[in-house]
Amino acid sequence: MPQDTVFFDVTEALLSASARRIQNYGIARTVVEVGKEAAALDENIRFVVFSFGTRSFYEVKWRRADDGTVVFDLPENVGQRWFRTYYGGAFLLSGIAHLLNISMASRRNKRLWEKNAHSLSKIDIPDGLFVSAARPKLIVDMIKALKNAGSKAAVVPLLHDFMPLHNGATKRFRRFDRNFLRDNRFVIERSELILTNSEFTRDELGHFAAAKVLPKPGPVAVVPLVHHCPDGVEAPEISLPAAPYLLSVGVNLGRKNIEVVFNALLRMKEAGRGVPNLVLAGAPRKRLKRYAEQAALRPIRDHIIFAKNPNQTDLVRLYTNALAVVVPSRIEGWGLPAGEALWCGTPAICSTAPVLREVCGDLGLYFDPDDPDALAALVDKLMQDTSYRESLRQQIAEAKPRLRTWKTVAGEVLAALRAIKR
Repeated sequence: MPQDTVFFDVTEALLSASARRIQNYGIARTVVEVGKEAAALDENIRFVVFSFGTRSFYEVKWRRADDGTVVFDLPENVGQRWFRTYYGGAFLLSGIAHLLNISMASRRNKRLWEKNAHSLSKIDIPDGLFVSAARPKLIVDMIKALKNAGSKAAVVPLLHDFMPLHNGATKRFRRFDRNFLRDNRFVIERSELILTNSEFTRDELGHFAAAKVLPKPGPVAVVPLVHHCPDGVEAPEISLPAAPYLLSVGVNLGRKNIEVVFNALLRMKEAGRGVPNLVLAGAPRKRLKRYAEQAALRPIRDHIIFAKNPNQTDLVRLYTNALAVVVPSRIEGWGLPAGEALWCGTPAICSTAPVLREVCGDLGLYFDPDDPDALAALVDKLMQDTSYRESLRQQIAEAKPRLRTWKTVAGEVLAALRAIKR
């Protein structure tokens, strides 16, 4: 096996398939799309998944579908419930978690793995490059497994964001945030090269390292994510709203800041202006649904539509036919919905979170995330000014050849890997 062999981890895709999700979202989406394009660019890459039951890696084969796209042969229903085995310097907690893993979850994971993943072959990773865009908490277990096996492989993670480290990004510094910090420290200290999904995330890494919150990293390469929103192959399953609508994808309360969108629509209603519908697409959020049912939102409740886990075909339809896509987040690592909106030719109304300007540049419309009146004014102008709306869409269409694709991202990942001196 050549020493520079690339082992590309697709465990997040496996976990997504086991959860029976219609499509991959967020990090799993990044893993799948970058992996597919990397396979098409370099057939020598080997793809692996990690079993949390057997604590071993397995090779994943891929094939080309009739349309030429890459498809990974991933088993379903493998269970693989992950739970924390690492607590930083808390060695007692880590030891207890390790024993629990052996006696409880590991047995279940191992049983389901042996039942449903028997098509996969165990693989050793003695050296080469181990590349993973998984969540850091998962990479921790993978690094420990590599070390226990005596592997000399160089670890290259793609880090997505450091949002839990911001005091203002969460209500309090919860146990999750402390664990997130420990996981990232562990991964950064053991990485040969770090990839970040945006210049903003790279700068965040530098900021937290300078503040001694995170360790000083070695080489860092920025590989910005995409605007590309691939067409779906599934049949459409939902009906689009007949009236003009705004679209928000993967939103929630708090950091995702959907509250400002509700408040903007309320301001428009109170001012006697036309109010568009608001389609909220993504995984169902019980807390968000309860929030939308509160008395204060009664004047606009009929305008709020939940689109539960739309398939890729329907997601593209929702993007393409929307008046605009609203991304109100206070902070993001990249902001896929903003980029995907532009790819589909639709205006993106974004908060002034720094990375969203990196995604949309001068094609985006921006508002202060604490200013519902500014958002309402942008929406009203799109609703009322036909020539403005058509001009904006024309600008977006003309810019499409410059937008980033998953093939672009995969190519830049591979270029960064080739630059590593072993």
